[in-house]
Amino acid sequence: MKNILIRCSKISVDCVSNDPVDIRCGGPEFLGFDFYVREENTKEMTKFIIMTLDNLEVPLASIKVTGTAEVKEEDVWTKKRIVKAIHDNAEYLQHEAKRNHSSSNKNFNL
Repeated sequence: MKNILIRCSKISVDCVSNDPVDIRCGGPEFLGFDFYVREENTKEMTKFIIMTLDNLEVPLASIKVTGTAEVKEEDVWTKKRIVKAIHDNAEYLQHEAKRNHSSSNKNFNL
């Protein structure tokens, strides 16, 4: 069986600031997502991610393309997988936002 690699953009989504204690223990500064999407669909998928976060009332601090990579086809994120990931984490991220380690905003450029 041949492994097919797809050229993808990595879209990094920062939703809410992590707990300062978690950060000091080596955790990430922000809680959120990293999605690998087909490079040719980057702009469309970025807009889709923003819309999905908004529809599910998940905070968004920033969203940016942080690089490209060759990814196995089964590891490329589809709209369906993205919605499921955001939906499955929405309640937790909303709760963390209420704890308010920092303010999230929606001022970003596409």
